[in-house]
Amino acid sequence: MDFFTHQQNARNRSGLLYSLFLFSVVAIIAATYFSLCILSPMAKTIDLQDRSASRFADETSPEDGVDVLWWQPQLLFIASGFTIIVVGLGSLYKIAELRGGGTVVALSLGGTPVTEDCQLDSKTKRLINIVEEMALASGIPVPPVFVLEQESSINAFAAGYQPSNAVIGISRGAIDKLTRDELQGVIAHEYSHILNGDMRMNIRLMGLLHGILLIAIIGFYLIRIAGHGGARGRGKNNPAIYFIFLGFAAVLIGSVGLFFARIIKASLSRQREYLADASAVQFTRNPEGIAGALRKIQRSLGGSRIRNPESEVASHLFFGNARNASLISLFSTHPPLEERIRRILPIALQGKKLPDSLEDVHGRLNASGVSQFAAVEAEPESVDGLHVASPAESELKNNFQNSQSKMSFVVNSSAKSDAFDPILRAGAHQGYGSRLIVTALLLSSDSATQKKQEDVIRKYIGDNAAKQTIEYYGLTNQLTRSQRLQLIDLCHASLMSLSVSQIKTMKQLADLLIAADGRMDLFEFMVGRILSSRLQGHPDLLVNSRADRYFSYRPYKRDITVVVSAIAYASGLPVDDCMHQVNRAMEKYFPHGQSFNLLSKED
Repeated sequence: MDFFTHQQNARNRSGLLYSLFLFSVVAIIAATYFSLCILSPMAKTIDLQDRSASRFADETSPEDGVDVLWWQPQLLFIASGFTIIVVGLGSLYKIAELRGGGTVVALSLGGTPVTEDCQLDSKTKRLINIVEEMALASGIPVPPVFVLEQESSINAFAAGYQPSNAVIGISRGAIDKLTRDELQGVIAHEYSHILNGDMRMNIRLMGLLHGILLIAIIGFYLIRIAGHGGARGRGKNNPAIYFIFLGFAAVLIGSVGLFFARIIKASLSRQREYLADASAVQFTRNPEGIAGALRKIQRSLGGSRIRNPESEVASHLFFGNARNASLISLFSTHPPLEERIRRILPIALQGKKLPDSLEDVHGRLNASGVSQFAAVEAEPESVDGLHVASPAESELKNNFQNSQSKMSFVVNSSAKSDAFDPILRAGAHQGYGSRLIVTALLLSSDSATQKKQEDVIRKYIGDNAAKQTIEYYGLTNQLTRSQRLQLIDLCHASLMSLSVSQIKTMKQLADLLIAADGRMDLFEFMVGRILSSRLQGHPDLLVNSRADRYFSYRPYKRDITVVVSAIAYASGLPVDDCMHQVNRAMEKYFPHGQSFNLLSKED
């Protein structure tokens, strides 16, 4: 199988599943409508004399004297409005609750954040090293790590809206039971969910499921109210009877929505799991790692079961099936373990029982003449020190080589956390140290400018901080620009632990340091943009502030001019031609005969 074809199929399938989810909402509206047709007094008021005038009326016995009219536009409008309002408000409430990003999800599942104050054992330190290595290799900020201390099973998850507020959670059982290669495969799997945008979809799906479930919750409350108030009423006109009927109808309607939602969640999750497994092998170039983790889940007594009650609604986030195995595979959020392993390992012996160990896999591969991944003759291509990762699944050697040319993940061979000085690594794991490291990255090599910057640092964060920043500068000054940016990635998790006031102070300080020499170079621009975009993903800022929205480009004429001028210079055309092209381009945005000048390269 070609991994890339499989990835594209998984993405195409997702769009189909979204359409199916909309169909489930329509099914809820239909169920609500027919329930109202049966229960509503409006449906019971048709006299037998008017039956001949209705094409949609059902015959009833003469003793009833009433019919159920199945076509009532007023009730259809009520059913549609009620369903949309209830599902919409329920979903919005849950989405607002989850606005804090992955941290909220991790805490609700019983996660404990790994911070500088924690006394880490050797296995937890190994986990942190793996998380950092995978973050640097994939080019995304290092996410905060949460450990599910009460879970002895093997499982993990990634949650958040975007990489800047993503978190990785992992069970204590996974930390203790998995080898380094297996743990790396699991973490790489979760990084795939971050890079492929699965997290954003998954967390929104949690909100949508809550909205559909809310209809059933309303039904349970109506039945409860009827139970409490039923004893106070007697006779046919007892309102408790109507509450009971409405309550049962709401429960049934909610069950219809939940039924469809679970099917969609399971189908969507299964496809994404295959995609994440494939991407994990691309990252690690070691199919045995993730396959070994899946095998241990299969053999372990606890498997991947998560006992926390919140695991029901968050089951689609996990690496393995967090709920009890479903008797109906249609409702399972994850594919069968054997099928996942078969897709990861290139087993040529189709139709035979899955081997009991990875050693047996190697034996069968050698016996069948299929090359092992480690034994492929062609080495991965390298360009300027950048190594192209290899695809994980290929039953034939030529498929392996064909897929290699399509590889989309590029991993920097120097992207390892141990490439940095131990002092920098220790500081990057602390909230205080990470602030000073980022500050040190903005210090100028010019002595006069650096003296001005030191005065600004003393004013904002004190003399001791300024002294420590200078020490960090001596270490960061030896790094390449690429490594400095990776160092910011390494500091990300610690920066996310800062308070909102500390983040705002840090951002103000960074702006002043950049402006100290009266100009901005490319590196300063990049650091400033990284801080602005990533710090906006802080959980407290996500909850308490609204995202920036732009309703018109007209107020940003200066910014558009900068971009268009930069593109013109990049074309390599003569200055006169660049001027003409800028004028033509800007007229499309701002017509009415205005004349626009090409900015100088310095501007």
